[in-house]
Amino acid sequence: MSRESFEGRSGGLAHTDETNTSSNTSAKVRLVTPVWLRERRAAATALKVERAVSHANTQLLIPAAQHPLVEGVKPGKEFENRLAAALRHREATVKAGGRVAFFLTGNRHHDSATGQTDAVALYDAAGKWLLDEGVPAEELHGKDWIDASSKPQVYNGADEIRVAAEGYQRNARFSDARYFCAPGQSQRAEMYSLAYGLPADVVITQSPDIEAGEQFHAGLQHVALNGLTRTVDPYGTLLATRTQDRIPADGNMGTIPELLPVYHDLPWYNTQPQ
Repeated sequence: MSRESFEGRSGGLAHTDETNTSSNTSAKVRLVTPVWLRERRAAATALKVERAVSHANTQLLIPAAQHPLVEGVKPGKEFENRLAAALRHREATVKAGGRVAFFLTGNRHHDSATGQTDAVALYDAAGKWLLDEGVPAEELHGKDWIDASSKPQVYNGADEIRVAAEGYQRNARFSDARYFCAPGQSQRAEMYSLAYGLPADVVITQSPDIEAGEQFHAGLQHVALNGLTRTVDPYGTLLATRTQDRIPADGNMGTIPELLPVYHDLPWYNTQPQ
């Protein structure tokens, strides 16, 4: 987990990253400086070149999770829109002879605004949606990667990309990644990808079923979050503090036991982490 401390006369924010998931996340940063950005962008480019030289041939697709689920079990319109965008990309890539794999992210969530606690983890809801659309189980990762993480809690975009980066770095077959998200998430996603060493293209999805003014992650709050991430919080430490109330009060971060049989076809209930 990351640690924040206030140092110096000005009370500036010093960030010490302790996740130790890669050499890229061990640096101490006070601000997102031009030097930091150059170093992270160069590292991402170098990693993509390294993977190309080693003939990595699989693209990692990451649809950003969205809560709450419909009736606590199914993706809502915004979440489904991101899954559908990733599925379309998968179909085009496979048709052209390429390979893909998905990382489906997000534990079971509580929504403090409505008081609703989902019955199903977001990774299970997304996994079942893709299985129902005909995606082979062997292309899916979700709970397996979260369980294998140094911090197995995924409650915001920084968590999503942190765990995705760990999985990417463990698996030499991945060439690059695509992260599918709402417009208001895109700048943060780009910064988290740089911070955690994930060479990802951020794909903004627009839903025809949702009015522009009702898009998720819109408004002044998200403008402020993007600005904060671009300047002092590239690892999402402050965001993690803000999103602690999304953890269910019962402490169960996975799908409730009585519903698990519905998801028995998902690979993370049958295989070891990869």
